Amino acid sequence: MRLNRKKQILEFMSTIEEGIDYVSYTGEMIQDCNDSLVFLSNLLSEEHEVRELIQKAIDAVQCLEPGMQKEQSFITHVNNIKIIVDNVRTRIINDIKTDIEIAFMPYKASMWDSLESIYREAEKDPNCTCYVVPIPYYEKNAQGEIIKFCYEGNELPKDINTIPFDVYDFENRRPDVIYIHNPFDQYNKLTMVYPRFFSDNLAQYTDMLVYVPYYVAGSASTPELYGVPSFNNVTKIIVQSEILKDAYVANGTKADKVLVLGSPKLDAMYNALRDQREAPLHWQSTIRNKKVILFNTGIADLLNIDTWFEQAEYILNYFMDHEKYVLIWRPHPLTEITIKTMRPQLLEIYVELENRLKKATNIIIDTSSDIYQAVAISDAIISDYSSVMLQYIITEKPVLGLLSKNKLEQDTYYYADYLGCYFTNEDISVAQFVDMVECNEDFKKEERISRFKKSVVHADGTCGQRIHQVILNEITNN
Repeated sequence: MRLNRKKQILEFMSTIEEGIDYVSYTGEMIQDCNDSLVFLSNLLSEEHEVRELIQKAIDAVQCLEPGMQKEQSFITHVNNIKIIVDNVRTRIINDIKTDIEIAFMPYKASMWDSLESIYREAEKDPNCTCYVVPIPYYEKNAQGEIIKFCYEGNELPKDINTIPFDVYDFENRRPDVIYIHNPFDQYNKLTMVYPRFFSDNLAQYTDMLVYVPYYVAGSASTPELYGVPSFNNVTKIIVQSEILKDAYVANGTKADKVLVLGSPKLDAMYNALRDQREAPLHWQSTIRNKKVILFNTGIADLLNIDTWFEQAEYILNYFMDHEKYVLIWRPHPLTEITIKTMRPQLLEIYVELENRLKKATNIIIDTSSDIYQAVAISDAIISDYSSVMLQYIITEKPVLGLLSKNKLEQDTYYYADYLGCYFTNEDISVAQFVDMVECNEDFKKEERISRFKKSVVHADGTCGQRIHQVILNEITNN
């Protein structure tokens, strides 16, 4: 039996119990109690043992006579009815198997990793039925106008059974839990999910709308987190650290809405290392036993730092000039639309750079939705300020951050402590870092790992398991 149906039946039973109490004091509403019990029996038509109990309650109700509430026989019958109905409630709770329907609604395939470990836990739970419903979204131009319809459901891992968004009828199915990683509705400047999947609409059809951020949060200069009105629509928000929870609360989010349970993106990194992925065949001829550096560029610096392009170009040129190394460049999935929308003056030179890189013999441009194959085969990472840089710390491989000084100041609020990494504006150049990697040296390794793991919870591959259990307890105990 679906959890939401079981809850409705138990609520209906509370009404019946109130009616029986009323009968015991006034001797009235006997027929109403009888009709309600008959209706309850019909609702549970497939539960034969429970129906037999309900029939006993019906028989006892039919022995009651109006106006006789002070007679001992009347009182005995009413007490007997209460005992039977209480037993029915217990049987419904404990003996009727509860089926919990959970819907996962990712929008970008590359961000599925923020939900995947929760899904894997829920999928193997015998009490849960899971649906992965990739939802469509639109890209916007600089004026906020919709310019492109996008759907990435076909890019999710092949072993994920997805259901088309126009087939899954959440309005009528009313899933017990919905997980999302994009609650920004119309407030995002670059993309917008299909309006049917706005958080305010989803919230009408589930008792548990859970927002799991699609990123690992790094730091901020102020104690409060920038929020959007749609945060009010979600039931729970999953965060990676107590400091990040404090930032949500400082912005007006209720404390009991924010659960400090970690980030599934860290689970994804653990799983990638455990699976020991090999390089794709079309990369192997490029790599050929060379040291491999992963170069990751996000969009935070692209939007906020004027020298972003010059910095990226410098690093890419360095590796084109040093062919004994291999560079895998992973631009953020939203890089091109961000440049078109927010930095259009960079578009022409960005395309020119991309074309030059495609001709280089030691450069791989990785635009796949799966970052983890590049992570697994790389020996180190060079990254601007991004979620990937933070995730990569889990690998225990060297990390060089291209961070501005304001991201390293002592009075910064660190949602995750990344200060154990190497930084170009502090202690090491790109050339020195690459030389260090080639020599298999990493003198900040222990500090980097220790600081990071102390700053976030459950950085041990168990976030998905913990999130699933906590959310399950929330919906079954309330």
